[in-house]
Amino acid sequence: MSKIVECIPNFSEGRNHEVIDAIAKAASEVEGAKLINVNVEPSYNRCVLTIIGEPQAVIEATFRACAKAVELIDMNKHKGEHPRIGAIDASPFVPVRDVTIEECVEYANQLGARVAKELKVPVYLYEKAARSPERVKLQNIRHPEYEGLKELIGRPEWKPDFGEPAMHPTAGAMPLGVRGPLVAFNISLGTSDVKIAKKIAQSFREAKGGYQDARAIGVYVAERNIVQVSCMINYQVVPLYRIIEMVRSEAKRYGVPVIGTDVCGMISREALMDCCEYYMQLENFDRHAQVLEEFV
Repeated sequence: MSKIVECIPNFSEGRNHEVIDAIAKAASEVEGAKLINVNVEPSYNRCVLTIIGEPQAVIEATFRACAKAVELIDMNKHKGEHPRIGAIDASPFVPVRDVTIEECVEYANQLGARVAKELKVPVYLYEKAARSPERVKLQNIRHPEYEGLKELIGRPEWKPDFGEPAMHPTAGAMPLGVRGPLVAFNISLGTSDVKIAKKIAQSFREAKGGYQDARAIGVYVAERNIVQVSCMINYQVVPLYRIIEMVRSEAKRYGVPVIGTDVCGMISREALMDCCEYYMQLENFDRHAQVLEEFV
């Protein structure tokens, strides 16, 4: 079997569809790599691409998307609900088939070196690719956001892993990482009070003593006048239904209902089957022997 890797670059544009389409087109023109999803979030003002395929092809497709983003996005004009430090935001490599985490770290280093050299965008490595304990957690790199990092990047402790200690004048900096499979999804609440969503997010995120690998923030979605708990969850550690039910329970304290959820990008069938078994209260169900698609 050939090696298959996934890269999920996030870009700080979720409103200008000409820019989004240009970035997606750049990523889709490399043989051996396939752009399988483009998730656009206007309130967050970001889009997320999912690119999958042979490792070197994925590196090339991701680089081309990054180059187009650097060309078209001006961070000095960017506003949105989601934390970010540049036109190219969090961009993790994920092993899919016959690829190790260590190999993905090498792919991240290849891409990071090229982005810094050719695009003049400083790169910070995080999670499995991190070169220091302080940079393992993405939030440790991203918490100053674009505006704050402009003031900090010249300090020794903020020296990037690739590139000069200076922000690109319009594209800022890039966080680049390696991780296992996670699911990004939003839980919508029937209120416009973002303080409630932020308090609920704090109740289960790993950084605040919650579930391992659980990340969450509370955001206001202007076009719907609601708030969301935006989550990134390792479904192999904690199933998605557990997070949903915890949010539902916490929301009841404030008299607020959960009104829906939406998946950002791609999701594993196993993660969905976990939820199916839980909410349908299936008994004696064999997901490998009773799912039709397993035999097609």
